[in-house]
Amino acid sequence: MRHSGKYSFDLEDSFEGAVDVVFLLIIFFLVASSFDKTVREKLALPPRDPDHAVATSAQTRERLDITIYRDSRIAFDHKEIRVGDPTSIHAYEAVGDALENWIAEQLPNKPLDEASAGLDVFITTDRESYAGAALNVIMACLDRGITPQVIFEEARVEP
Repeated sequence: MRHSGKYSFDLEDSFEGAVDVVFLLIIFFLVASSFDKTVREKLALPPRDPDHAVATSAQTRERLDITIYRDSRIAFDHKEIRVGDPTSIHAYEAVGDALENWIAEQLPNKPLDEASAGLDVFITTDRESYAGAALNVIMACLDRGITPQVIFEEARVEP
């Protein structure tokens, strides 16, 4: 097979596309910056009235730690609850009842939906525990409007 001629490299050809892109970017930023000024002038906010200001403060949130141990025992704030077989529907119901009781004790003056909105639930489960136990706890939380954060650990030192 015969090769004819040598390949040539022209420096001007390689920059044509880059010059076009830079030119388009310059036009875009010029138009965007002038548009931004126009919008900003039309959206001038009224002066702040301290008499009608709304007080904002950091809301304190309750925290519940749920632990699922290696042998699938379940504990709320390090107090074990009895659920029987941790993978059964009875365990789901027991966890749901325990969750509602905990909320009623910790936040007695709030209804369940309002209390669950201000509640942080952290589920710590051992990687070697039954998945059904963790699923029962997660589903019990979700059914009550609580989105838990789940932490999986390699090995767990049990109390």
